[in-house]
Amino acid sequence: MELRKYLNVAADFEGDHLFLVDHKGEHHIKCHGEVGYPFFRPAHPSDCLNRTENAMTQEHAFKAAELCLIAQGEARRIE
Repeated sequence: MELRKYLNVAADFEGDHLFLVDHKGEHHIKCHGEVGYPFFRPAHPSDCLNRTENAMTQEHAFKAAELCLIAQGEARRIE
């Protein structure tokens, strides 16, 4: 799964694209205007600079990282 927050290079100047590949094929989902999370501005940079947890708690960030590592470890290459 790939999320392009800003734009889909050479195809669309609008941001918020989700690319999903599963056993049924490749899927492109335009998410612009469909969802909204105030993560990047201004909460995330502020958290980095001020060591606060307004955008995401440290516990949440560690859980997300753990789930990424588990998913990577269980991933299968399909050729």
